Amino acid sequence: MPETLDFVDLFAGLGGFHRALGDGLGHNCVFASEIVPGLQDLYKKNFDGSASYLKGDIVKAVDDVPKHDILAGGFPCPSFSKSGKQHGRRENRGKLMRQIVKIASARKPSYVLLENVGNFGRIGKGAAWRELKIGLETAGYHVSATEHKASGGNGLISPHHLGFPHQRERFYIVATREDVTVEFPARQAPKTSLSKVVEEAPSAAHKRETVLSDQQVRCINHWNNLIKAVPEKTPILSPLWGDEAWETYPFRSHAPWGLSADKIRDHVGAQKFPPTTSKEAYIEGLPSYARTPVAEFPSWKVAMIGDSRDWFGENLAHAPGGWLETLKKFPASLRKLEWNCMNEERDLWTKVLQFRPSGLRAKRYNASPALVAMTSTQVPILGPEKRYLTRIEGLRLQGFPDEHQLPGARAEAFAALGNAVHVGVVKRIAKAALAAS
Repeated sequence: MPETLDFVDLFAGLGGFHRALGDGLGHNCVFASEIVPGLQDLYKKNFDGSASYLKGDIVKAVDDVPKHDILAGGFPCPSFSKSGKQHGRRENRGKLMRQIVKIASARKPSYVLLENVGNFGRIGKGAAWRELKIGLETAGYHVSATEHKASGGNGLISPHHLGFPHQRERFYIVATREDVTVEFPARQAPKTSLSKVVEEAPSAAHKRETVLSDQQVRCINHWNNLIKAVPEKTPILSPLWGDEAWETYPFRSHAPWGLSADKIRDHVGAQKFPPTTSKEAYIEGLPSYARTPVAEFPSWKVAMIGDSRDWFGENLAHAPGGWLETLKKFPASLRKLEWNCMNEERDLWTKVLQFRPSGLRAKRYNASPALVAMTSTQVPILGPEKRYLTRIEGLRLQGFPDEHQLPGARAEAFAALGNAVHVGVVKRIAKAALAAS
């Protein structure tokens, strides 16, 4: 096997595989495909300036793929992600994995290196993964993957398992022409810190993009005032559903939908409604999670509602004056706290934070939550810096160099980062695969 191998970079996106295999390991890119025009332009700028080997839709360009040694690709994940509709192989982008098998069958590269979301092995009860694996095996490959342990695999791999401060479990596939055992990097979960990626002096333009809104700052401070006031010996319940500090609707033996309008009207401030109000209108006066049209809530929801009511009943007296009335004025999405920092200092500004549709989430400052391609509203917040991540910090989280160019708009930049592969993880897995042969 020559020292320098030729590789193809399918579904290239920001070029994470190229950074790992080309810049990181010294191999040569002979073909790349990316269907998004803006990302095509960036690919050319980030690599050799022209990238004449770069094509668009792989379905139309599949016959243009030259002979190569390594086929690499992070095939589109919305079809398989928990954040998507999970149509899997039935959805058009899900069918693109068949193009991978078609190319591997025709060009017979020595290695196939693929990445997808952690959920890939489970969607459709594993049907998509089985199809891809059988396709590669039929093409003459021996296939290894980082499957869920429950499925008999050795577990998904996240950057934080390898010393990078980013929690992002992914499903990696390595296929080889030789019958060899590929030893994936060990999941060691060494100690990490987000301080490793913090940009010391962000540019003024990029720093303006990271500013928290006044309401977000008030929300963080408001929850901070509560968790600091609660006695240290009292654990902070997680999640804390703030609405349950004042709600009285029945939830144990019956969900609100299982009751008559007369029986629930006293629990929703009936004085706010005219006498002819319907049951449906009363239901709209409840928290969104209590409006589910079922006669009984599932046991997990009963437990969470009950736990939140009990916790507030026991600890609300410690809250600063007016705390509850202020909480009621926040939108519903800010009235829930997820405190994933057990035994940590009770100060939200020392944590990594996210504003999610369901509420404010706080996690230890050792690693960032996964960057999400489908939304820019969940970009992590660096508590000690009191701001969102900068673009360069986003690049560092995914293992890219600071000079790697991103889309101009911030939302598009973080969407591209959310779709990218982690350069450092790919490099480690590729080295392990090549060393096995």
